[in-house]
Amino acid sequence: MDVWQTILLAVGGNAALLAVLGLLGKSLLEKVIARDTKLFESQLKAKTDAEIERLKNEMNRNVESYKIQLKKSEIFFEKELEAASTFSSLVHSILPSYNNPMMEWSDVCDAIALSFGKIEVRLDDFMSKHGADLTQDERRILTSATSDAGYGKFNLSGGEVDAEENKRANDMYEKLQSLERQLMKRVRDQASL
Repeated sequence: MDVWQTILLAVGGNAALLAVLGLLGKSLLEKVIARDTKLFESQLKAKTDAEIERLKNEMNRNVESYKIQLKKSEIFFEKELEAASTFSSLVHSILPSYNNPMMEWSDVCDAIALSFGKIEVRLDDFMSKHGADLTQDERRILTSATSDAGYGKFNLSGGEVDAEENKRANDMYEKLQSLERQLMKRVRDQASL
């Protein structure tokens, strides 16, 4: 064989060998990539599943916490509604019925003043039962009105109401009306949420 044929045979053999090695390398590389892809996919799925489970648990805890908070709000609302309704009834029961067609507001205040003792007891009873349902400002107004009634009951002489006690009755009733408006507004504001 001639040198050129030997070279050609060697180069051709090497090329064939290189082609076979290239195919083997490519096949091996595809298998490695497929194995690594499967491993990456399974690791990613495990991490994703764990994160989904963590988020589900967190959402369930948040939902349960919200349900408890909602139940507490419902209980507080019911108590505040009951307090507002009871107080509204109490305030309106303080007003005397009209006993003559010429009755004026000063006559109404005289009748209120003559009932200071009973009013004080009723306001104290209300505070005992519903004090926890009132805000600090609402309790302050109620305490002031109760104090007016308590103080005023000692200044009545022989069923007569003087101008000072008539004014005290008017002021007390205005405080009670103010408190009634506050309670009703608070209940209405909560109901509209």
